[in-house]
Amino acid sequence: MRVQVLTENIWSITLFCSFVTGFIIIASCVTKRRRRYFRHHRLVDDVHHLWPFDEYLIQPTLCNVCSSTLLTGFQCSSCGIYLHERCIRPARRLFHCKHMTSEQEQIQHQWTRGNLPLDSECIICRRSCGAEPRLCDYRCIWCQRIVHDSCMRALPIECDFGEYRRLIIPPNAVVSRTGNKKLVGYAHSVVERILPCGIDDWCPLLVIGNRKSGGANTDLVLNSFRTYLNSVQVIDISTISPSSILEWCNSLPDIGFYILVCGGDGTVNWILESIENTTSGIKPAVGILPMGTGNDLARILQWGYGEDSAVDVSTYLKKLMTAKVVALDRWSVDICANARHFGVATASARHMRMSNYFSVGCDALVTLNFHRRRDKIPEFFASRFVNKLHYFHYGTVDTFLKECKDLQNNVILEMDGRIVENLPALEGICILNIPSWGAGVRVWGAGENIPVQQIDDGFVEVFGIYSSFHIAQMQVGLADPFRIGQARRVKLTLKRRFPCQCDGEPFEEGPCVVDIEHFSQARMLMNIDIK
Repeated sequence: MRVQVLTENIWSITLFCSFVTGFIIIASCVTKRRRRYFRHHRLVDDVHHLWPFDEYLIQPTLCNVCSSTLLTGFQCSSCGIYLHERCIRPARRLFHCKHMTSEQEQIQHQWTRGNLPLDSECIICRRSCGAEPRLCDYRCIWCQRIVHDSCMRALPIECDFGEYRRLIIPPNAVVSRTGNKKLVGYAHSVVERILPCGIDDWCPLLVIGNRKSGGANTDLVLNSFRTYLNSVQVIDISTISPSSILEWCNSLPDIGFYILVCGGDGTVNWILESIENTTSGIKPAVGILPMGTGNDLARILQWGYGEDSAVDVSTYLKKLMTAKVVALDRWSVDICANARHFGVATASARHMRMSNYFSVGCDALVTLNFHRRRDKIPEFFASRFVNKLHYFHYGTVDTFLKECKDLQNNVILEMDGRIVENLPALEGICILNIPSWGAGVRVWGAGENIPVQQIDDGFVEVFGIYSSFHIAQMQVGLADPFRIGQARRVKLTLKRRFPCQCDGEPFEEGPCVVDIEHFSQARMLMNIDIK
């Protein structure tokens, strides 16, 4: 009897565990499918507003639903209406957000009422707007034109998208299709391709950022761009893969897209590699809104040394329309490692692309320690200034520990097929493609006996670093690097494990061969509107 009861209990427990295990497996598969679906499709949502919370409203603001004063509240980052929390539900019924897609041949003005900038001026009569303490006068959320209530009839019904029309993708140029309702859980559409439009000198802009990287509040900057552009054009690559977005460029192979990357050097390199792997026809030209720590490439292309969430995005849109397209050398970095596991020889390979620099030794060690700490406690790395203090800390520590000393005895450096002999005592070797290194240091320099450095000449510059303290000296202009020379191809043979970095992305590599050679050229946007 006891055996029978025990057997029944075992079968019941087994059946229950099987049911739970099956449920977990099915839920995990569905979650992975949903995540993969969102990573490869840009959803179209013309109904739901985007509601970031504004804790402090600088100028006098009124709720667009109840017309009462707002001290704190919500603002739709796309259409710009302001609301109390209690007014969000009726707002969904009363106000349509900025349309991402449309079947109309001519797009009409889409107006929002009140809450205009303090210096607003009517486009018709040139008198001030929005001066009364109530919801008055209108702003078109496409062309940004402002008119009095009484002057609206003098304005044409059709919208020409205003000052930034060359950069805007009109809603009637976006083709969408029905999405997978069963997988997502609600009816929706996804962007399929972009159609040509009749705008003169059209260079459609894609703004790409990663809100999960850095401490510069990239999500707030992306929200600011949605005010001026179609929300389809503003992409957060933490939720959707860059290659899926860049497929849109293939639907218009004869149109030169512009891409504005909001991030640091690592994000820029990621986007450039995605462009090389995805697009055909005219390659998009890439501009940079620098939001990383070093921002060396942005400095060379004259986009500045760093921005934060308070950046004036309208200024950047104006600079993009006057920017100059230049070429930037891109280099392939192939790492072939040989190791032994349980007495068996194994080979592994790593393939990367480089725009800025590749380095081995003490400077890569500082970057590696920084990234490891940031991955553990990202909340402690919330600003560019604090990040630089962390870099200073790890550089100071390595000044005493000297973990990469005698690098010259453990590395074979080969430039254009010639092995470099008699290297001095070094702790780092850097292969540089652009004139800026280490957050703005013009490390290669210029002089009578120094070869000229350019970003499109097919050469890299190779120099050595004596120590972490030597890095600090170069950053304040008290020392020069150990210049080794220029080359079209560089090969490094590492005899033991060393920290490495490629465009600010650090990693550790054991005994291996690093082969760096010219790969292609990228189209970059250089700012010429410097004020």
